[in-house]
Amino acid sequence: MPWLLETLPPPLRTALVHGSEGAGHLAGCARLATEAGLSPLAGELLLAAWAESPLDAALAGQVAALANASPQARSLAAQVVANSAPPAELTYYGRLAARRDTAKIKLYLSRQRVSEPGNLFWDRLSLTHALDAEDWDWAGEVSTGLPEPLARVLGGDLAMFRGDAEAALAEYSRARELWDCPGLEARLGLACLAQGNESPAAGWLRASLAREPWRTQALLALSDHLSGRRNMRRPLEGRVEVLLYTFNKAPDIDRTLTSLFASDLNGAGVTVLDNGGTDDTPAVLAAWSDRVGPERLRTVRLPVNVGAPAARNWLMSLPYVRQSDWTVFLDDDVSLPVGWLGLLGAAASLYPRAGVWGARVRDHSRPAHIQSADVFLDLPAGPDTSPDTGPDTGPGQPGTRRFSLSTCHHQTLDRGQFAYARPAATVTGCCHLFRTATLASLGGFDLRYSPSQYDDLDHDIRLLLSGVTPAYQGHLAVDHFKSTGAKGGEGQAEYGTGFANQYKLHQKFDAESFRAAARTADEAAWKDALGKWRDIGNGPQGPFPD
Repeated sequence: MPWLLETLPPPLRTALVHGSEGAGHLAGCARLATEAGLSPLAGELLLAAWAESPLDAALAGQVAALANASPQARSLAAQVVANSAPPAELTYYGRLAARRDTAKIKLYLSRQRVSEPGNLFWDRLSLTHALDAEDWDWAGEVSTGLPEPLARVLGGDLAMFRGDAEAALAEYSRARELWDCPGLEARLGLACLAQGNESPAAGWLRASLAREPWRTQALLALSDHLSGRRNMRRPLEGRVEVLLYTFNKAPDIDRTLTSLFASDLNGAGVTVLDNGGTDDTPAVLAAWSDRVGPERLRTVRLPVNVGAPAARNWLMSLPYVRQSDWTVFLDDDVSLPVGWLGLLGAAASLYPRAGVWGARVRDHSRPAHIQSADVFLDLPAGPDTSPDTGPDTGPGQPGTRRFSLSTCHHQTLDRGQFAYARPAATVTGCCHLFRTATLASLGGFDLRYSPSQYDDLDHDIRLLLSGVTPAYQGHLAVDHFKSTGAKGGEGQAEYGTGFANQYKLHQKFDAESFRAAARTADEAAWKDALGKWRDIGNGPQGPFPD
């Protein structure tokens, strides 16, 4: 029998190959299924979307009316709808949210919850802010006051977010006795993996696929677990050069080099370019050179800041870099695990034809927040007839985007569901590996993206247009000191540069080129997923329990 995804129309299949996580993404998949006349699947996807965000009254209202939902699910959803009463106005809260004043937001929402006990509207807002801040005590206080089936699932998620797999297993197991929650088998499987219980993990992940065969992340996790890819490390054959560039971030480059030189570099050389900084960076680099030796750490100092793309190209032009077999670019504000290079080597051995290999990147101060994972290009439906006036980043903005980036990893927190390796459309420049010859063949990084932002995405799109796909190594988690969006949101310091560089990227290629790039990545990810499904199905136990 074919896999369910083999029978689906291409837009829905592609969306599910991109991911099966996140309430918004799954709700979008449900709409695609409805448009395709696949009502039972649409209901299943809508239920899964609501299970990702059970206090969402709009989703709950749709579930309460679902004919193919269980009576228990409809009752729970109806309870959420009946007990979610938004206030007449939220002006004060809106001002606090605009200022991102977490302390005052917490105080305000806590008072509202006391004054309106049982109103799930305030619980939902509180939980949203608690999760954003990774304030687990606050989130726990809110979740324990919810209906028990919801409280147990959320309690298990909170335990996974904070790294307590044992507590998560207990919560999920109790939830299973109370509610046939979509996605619960996958959650149990990931919790078992995190605890090292490999046999039960495989059983739960198989059960997840038996119930919901469209769960791509469960398939990828199961495949990497059964094949041993999850624990795979490989040294890179040949000479490796690790390259960093920095500008006025002396404390950050010091912390980055601390983790870098504490890791297993397996003889790799390290070069840091000081991009015309005026702070203590020269002293920091000199101290590290004395500590590890100039043969292990080379430094380059430029008189002015030439920007990120030019700094990358300058480093690539160094003779000893050109003569290397492998080139790694790292940001100057990352924390690396000891075995990071061996994990990239494993990805290179698994996907030897890839053009770049990248990592799962987390927020250092909020490690349950994934900044970047396996990202794909989402294209607008229909032909591109809009004027070339730039990306539309919000209401009232002119023009059009040629594409958007998939956001499954931004719609949820990290329970281990993005820990796998596979092809993708782009991987972050925060930590990525290249064959030096491939890197040189594309002509370097485009200077139009100076001083920074989107030069790595542009490079990956050019790779895709050459028929070569990036590869994502989700078993490598790199912590990034800079919080995504901290300076790049509207009204923030880097917003103008980011908007301008988006405009340049979206106008650099025509719509058909972006469609071609997206097809290359989508086809590679589909073939990878289909191959893994068939490998599991042809194994001694097949993908499902007896």
